[in-house]
Amino acid sequence: MPEPDPVTAPFWSAAREGRLVIQRCADCGAFRQLPHVLCAKCQSSACDWVASEGRGTVFTYTIVTHAVHPATASAVPYNVVLVELDDCGRVLVPGNVVDCPPEALHVGMPVRVVFDRVSDDVCIPRFARS
Repeated sequence: MPEPDPVTAPFWSAAREGRLVIQRCADCGAFRQLPHVLCAKCQSSACDWVASEGRGTVFTYTIVTHAVHPATASAVPYNVVLVELDDCGRVLVPGNVVDCPPEALHVGMPVRVVFDRVSDDVCIPRFARS
């Protein structure tokens, strides 16, 4: 389970509400995901959060065929994707495409964000085919 910290708390709070937000540098405007304390482009610590529509395309992916942790054993095989969002500076967001067999997944596949409520307190953004 994710453990929000002061840097990632706004992301997880929005996800619980069914919203995808992306961190943006308040000085240079660069978007970043995963959230970080400093902007990789200008090293500023000032940031804000921008709501995304959650639509994009699969930029790259891999299919995991062996359990890397006991908690993932029942999910194998599963996919891990980077989705290039249509908005928010075309930032790359890691996730999974749900309900998609490995042979159907491909680079360029249009996807949209969906939210997987894994507990009362945690909702994980994932993606579904558009």
